[in-house]
Amino acid sequence: MAELESRQIATTQSAEDAQSRLDVARQQELATAAAIVAARANLGTVESEAAQIAVIEHQITRIVAERTGLEAERAQRLIDLRNRGVLASFDGVVDASFVDEGEYVTPGTRLLIYHRPDEVWVDANVKETDLRRIRIGAPVSITVDAYPGRTFHGVVERIGGAATSQFALLPSPNPSGNFTKVTQRVPIRVSIETEGEVLPPGLMVVLSIDVAD
Repeated sequence: MAELESRQIATTQSAEDAQSRLDVARQQELATAAAIVAARANLGTVESEAAQIAVIEHQITRIVAERTGLEAERAQRLIDLRNRGVLASFDGVVDASFVDEGEYVTPGTRLLIYHRPDEVWVDANVKETDLRRIRIGAPVSITVDAYPGRTFHGVVERIGGAATSQFALLPSPNPSGNFTKVTQRVPIRVSIETEGEVLPPGLMVVLSIDVAD
């Protein structure tokens, strides 16, 4: 009798152990199923994000291409602008303009007259009879009507190679052979030390050239 009771207790204990293991297995199954569901959800999120990344990469590629095109267009327009620009050979002051803003011009069109205020000279004509006494570098005293009582100083910078009559717009030929002697004039150029004063082009001046040896 005692042996049967012992066997019954052992069988009951085994059944309880089996039930316990079954419960654990069911819990593990539920946990595994939940993990699978979560993994599938994460996979869907990753796939969605991957699709978004692909769209963004496509947009970036398009933007980069547009930027490259805009940079090329800008570079070409800068080249066109430089080609349309007219650069002066030195800084100066505009004295007269012969075109209006927005006007189309062609090569060779006269646009303006300008000068450099710190580089002033006088073009004068001297008698041919005085030419032999004038030399390059000779000192010159200059009076300007715009500055009465002031004397500016300069030097002979250049002596012309021909008389002014050789460059007249209306030369006077003498086919008849009659000749009247007229004293010719030779152009010279005299540089001026402005001494800080403004000497615009066109002023009337009087020159006194030192011809002493």
